[in-house]
Amino acid sequence: VGASLELPAACEPGTYANITDGDGLPDCFDCPAGSSCGGGAAPPAECSPGAFAATPGLSKCERCSAGFYQKASGAAECLRCKPGSLCPLGASLELPAACEPGTYANATDDDGDPDCFDCPAGSSCSGGAAPPAE
Repeated sequence: VGASLELPAACEPGTYANITDGDGLPDCFDCPAGSSCGGGAAPPAECSPGAFAATPGLSKCERCSAGFYQKASGAAECLRCKPGSLCPLGASLELPAACEPGTYANATDDDGDPDCFDCPAGSSCSGGAAPPAE
């Protein structure tokens, strides 16, 4: 029964360590797309829903922009929100916006339901999740 030696892995952020060859020393690899790697010896962490990592070698996942969403973990991109739905920053799903004509939806609060706001003066609002039109 042999002894093992644990070596510290000094991988940079955006990479992770893995022992791949016969010398027993850890090699550093780029973090895969859809994951983040803080460096050191930590393994890749999949991006959570509402976030993505578009390219390999990233140290952090980015939140989906407003107007986009991602319901899956480990995503390399976000999906465009369909017309009539609302997707705030970091959305993990499309929210149905049921605003009446003359109002519009542009934010969500802690309950996750879209809030409806009066249409600004000089604009028209068809309701749903459509933004005000000039």
